[in-house]
Amino acid sequence: MAQCLFISEIQLAVFHWIFVLDTSHQRYIAQATLAALARTCRAFHDVALDVLWQKFGTIARAIQCMPQDLWGGDVNSSESGCIRLNLHRHLTKDDWNIFHRYALRIRHLSLATQDVRRGKTLIVDIDDELLACLASMDPTQPLLPNLISLEWIICDERDLGLVRRIMTKSLTSLFLEVWAISPVPGLQQFISSIAPACPYLRKFIVHSVALSNHLCDSISQTLCHLHRLTSVHCGTLGAEVLHHLSRLPSLVELKFALLPNIEFQNDLLFQHLQVLEVHAQDITSAVDIVSRMRNKLMSLSISSDDHAGASVLAQLFRRLSTSVSHCSLRRLQIMVAEHPPHHIFDLFSVLKLEDLHPLLSFNRLTHVHFDVGCGISLDDVAALELAQAWPDIVQLALNKFLENSLPSSMTPIGLLCFLKHCPNLMELTLEIDFSFIEEQDIQHHDWVGDIFHRNLSAFDVAYSKIHNAEKVAAFLSGVLPYNVHVQNSWIIALDDHREYAERWNEASKLLHADKKREQL
Repeated sequence: MAQCLFISEIQLAVFHWIFVLDTSHQRYIAQATLAALARTCRAFHDVALDVLWQKFGTIARAIQCMPQDLWGGDVNSSESGCIRLNLHRHLTKDDWNIFHRYALRIRHLSLATQDVRRGKTLIVDIDDELLACLASMDPTQPLLPNLISLEWIICDERDLGLVRRIMTKSLTSLFLEVWAISPVPGLQQFISSIAPACPYLRKFIVHSVALSNHLCDSISQTLCHLHRLTSVHCGTLGAEVLHHLSRLPSLVELKFALLPNIEFQNDLLFQHLQVLEVHAQDITSAVDIVSRMRNKLMSLSISSDDHAGASVLAQLFRRLSTSVSHCSLRRLQIMVAEHPPHHIFDLFSVLKLEDLHPLLSFNRLTHVHFDVGCGISLDDVAALELAQAWPDIVQLALNKFLENSLPSSMTPIGLLCFLKHCPNLMELTLEIDFSFIEEQDIQHHDWVGDIFHRNLSAFDVAYSKIHNAEKVAAFLSGVLPYNVHVQNSWIIALDDHREYAERWNEASKLLHADKKREQL
């Protein structure tokens, strides 16, 4: 064997390419190749194992390297789709040494563990007692000393005890899910200990069924002591922690809920932020925080429980136009609650083209999703302007889940504007008035010309009303790709929805049949 292949750095580079070149979903070939290299050549053993376990190592596999009479379970049985690892005898020092040899190589840990045996994906269920026994073996060092990524579920105090043993200074990514509805003793103290235990943390995500005010305060305090963060997903944040995060040059992604009635003294820098997702109880707070930012966001999502009218949303759009870079924004999502049933409001207070004009300057948008309770009223002229302003659009959804208060003014001509000017469009949600098509006697529409879209895969007509499924299907068949999936928001189980839901189901079947005949 060439002498250069004994150099560990060269081995590492070569073995890494084994992983890169395997494009299969579970990378079976890469796993088998690295395992074979580790078994067959002493010179390759350590480095091959390092790469194999860094990429595919799990705590379940490390447990399975110990004698089987310790953990039980049948690794060859996949009928139940689950491998159960239970403690069957006392854990000895020799067992621990075997586990520790592989635990040193594990870089990623998730309780949602999967394993692949003979081409089948199995869920691995590890008994809490077995984990607790491992955690008690050597309290002087972390259970997985070189771990860099951890996903953990906290239901009770026992979960807290285990995760404390796993926390290490090498950790750079932490994802916690708190499933406990009632308070977990020690949880607040644990959250406060994260910053000193993991000072190099870059990705911090906390999801919870219900975050108490005290726990939110602990999360905020922890964030204020972390200075290398690149991604933060958490609950409610106040002004102090937001000011701290805004000054971090490393932060590129932030998802949070805005504290009610929050007041800011200064602008929020967020100079390198690329992804922002904010939920606010009232849309005015969201408008305020966006107006204080001067950045080059690539993705912005704003949601609110507020029943905001068109004028408030129009103000938000004007603020966006002056505070967010026009050339950088690619994704924009606005979700605002629907007006309560029987709520009295101005029926004509809906979003119109003039309200959307500030957004037309974002000419590099690829994904736009609006679900606004006040409704959106656009005609064919508006469709043409939107299509020409957003030529790179890939996904456009206008009130996918909320029914408009006024009938749609957009006809199939508006649909053709998007098909003609947006060649990359793959998903489209629009409410359209198809009466123009239904009133025609012919089913061949020469006026369409050569407009035919090749990339659209999903067309959601939302709450569009039709009366002649055959004519609508014939029209769509001439302008949409053969593999397009037509959807609607009507619910067949509801009496006032059933009529239109059934007609759209019929139109979808006719469209599918037409496309099948074209392929023959």
